[in-house]
Amino acid sequence: MFRLARQALRATLPATLRATLLATLLTCVLVTRARAQSALAVGDTLNRADFSWAMMALTGERVTLEAFRGRVIIVNSWATWCEPCVAELRTLAALRAAIPDSALAFVLVSPQQLPAVRSFVTRRALRLPVYLELSPAPAVFGFAAVPTTWIIDRTGRIALRRRGAMRWDTPAMQQLVRRLLER
Repeated sequence: MFRLARQALRATLPATLRATLLATLLTCVLVTRARAQSALAVGDTLNRADFSWAMMALTGERVTLEAFRGRVIIVNSWATWCEPCVAELRTLAALRAAIPDSALAFVLVSPQQLPAVRSFVTRRALRLPVYLELSPAPAVFGFAAVPTTWIIDRTGRIALRRRGAMRWDTPAMQQLVRRLLER
């Protein structure tokens, strides 16, 4: 069956469109695979955060997660080419607008190069703090694919890990973040 579908695609679609479809299919497979590997993990099943994760702000400043210690941190690993990642950026921005607390830090980390990310941020007028990954996510984060989001509480415990896109601006998520801020 797969072979017949592939032959039909070759016969009817230009090479560039086939390449785009293949890239989209690969992204969907990676996202689905990541979801199958425990899409949402909460609480005691998770580890303490490793604050040594190195990244660079779009301004060129080098930082680690240590710079945000003591705050509730929402870390989102994303990429400009990942449609689910891009879609959830709006809901992360809405969550930030709904809870404008200085004890809440947003850290959006991309594995891509500076020119691509800077261009995307400028074109989209993204108002969330964006960083470039200088070192891979430490093993305690259990990173498998983009998008993945972690919420780290004030004590440094990973309170939530979500593999795959999600709506972050829901009342339930706002309530969770507010509870973590109160601790």
